Amino acid sequence: MKKLVLLTTLLVPMLTKAQDIKEYQATNGVTYHLNDTVRLGKGSNNNGSFFFVEDRGAMGFINVPNPQGRSNGRGLQKEFANGALIVKSIKKIQAKNVDKYVFMVSGAGPFRYSMYIDDAISVCEVTPCKNSIEADRSSGPVASVADEIKKLKELMDSGAITKEEFEKRKKKLLDQ
Repeated sequence: MKKLVLLTTLLVPMLTKAQDIKEYQATNGVTYHLNDTVRLGKGSNNNGSFFFVEDRGAMGFINVPNPQGRSNGRGLQKEFANGALIVKSIKKIQAKNVDKYVFMVSGAGPFRYSMYIDDAISVCEVTPCKNSIEADRSSGPVASVADEIKKLKELMDSGAITKEEFEKRKKKLLDQ
């Protein structure tokens, strides 16, 4: 009986932590579910490859990537531009005390890719992207300056923009 209690005590925390997320509403307003299709835009690297979509190997056997520098994998090739990938799983990780959502996605063939969905949206590697949403907003009601600064802060925390660029944009917003 003691062994059963000990085994249960050890396994229950692992089972609860291992649960996948079934859906996620991304920063572009789209709610993604498992087996949904993610539309790609253009790669943001200088050579046209995708920075926030990384090759995880055959069948995705390499675990969720290193959130610090995303240097474990290779970026998805530029030939996938304007293509589509299918969401196989959704994970939540923490990078520098910021929650990030990583989609494990697949295209044609046995290879899996990890996609930092919100970062990919911010640089238009995924469509619809933030730029097209901001263009739609410009024709509609104007967001408050505080909301814009908050969004810039989130971009800085995620590493999409530098602190200097954050300060420059913040100053520009406050001067309006």
